Amino acid sequence: MNARLESSRLERKMVRPFAGTTLIDIALDKLDRLAYFDHRFLAVAEPELKERARRHDNVEILERRAEAVARGPHPVMVTFEHYTRIPTEYIFVINPCSAFLSPATIRRAFDLVQSTEHPSYLAVIPTREWVFDAGGRPLTHKDPRALQNTNSGSAHYKASQAFYVINRDRFMETGGLLWTLTPGDPRLVEMPSEEAHDVDTELEFDFASFLYARQAAGQVSGHGSPDGR
Repeated sequence: MNARLESSRLERKMVRPFAGTTLIDIALDKLDRLAYFDHRFLAVAEPELKERARRHDNVEILERRAEAVARGPHPVMVTFEHYTRIPTEYIFVINPCSAFLSPATIRRAFDLVQSTEHPSYLAVIPTREWVFDAGGRPLTHKDPRALQNTNSGSAHYKASQAFYVINRDRFMETGGLLWTLTPGDPRLVEMPSEEAHDVDTELEFDFASFLYARQAAGQVSGHGSPDGR
């Protein structure tokens, strides 16, 4: 898991009060239980986040450089330089903002990686949204005679930002290439849409906090606790 406090869109979201806890504590509690991984790292630079990680016996701290967590976009090899220091063939990266991502979904993805041989993997959710490019050309629904709605037509897949898996050696050899964006690279890993809530804005943060608290209290029909326990 990669984490920082200087988020460009929602500053300090990892440690802000969230449904009676914080996003980083939810993430670390989850990571601590994923015993089938060879190593479990929280990749951070700020002392405040390191202190959170030290509360978990099974989570190692992976040091990031100050420039890697500074606000603003950076070259991939600056942001993710620490990937080159992980002793593994594949790196499974989990988004700590994905509070609803369940251990069961992570395990299914892990098993898929173990049983297949793709250079990269990416979590996706199915969607029937009607999408256009910047020039006004439809990218999804293209038949003008068909009623365009979100209940018909073929499904497409949208990256969920919940997790991805990359080959470390290729990342190093190519100067930061995660995937080629060709069929099978990344291999798309479908996950439940209800686990794909991300937190990038104040509205998303408030909504996710409210929903997480309700699910934790068992007040959402058809759902167990958010972490899948």
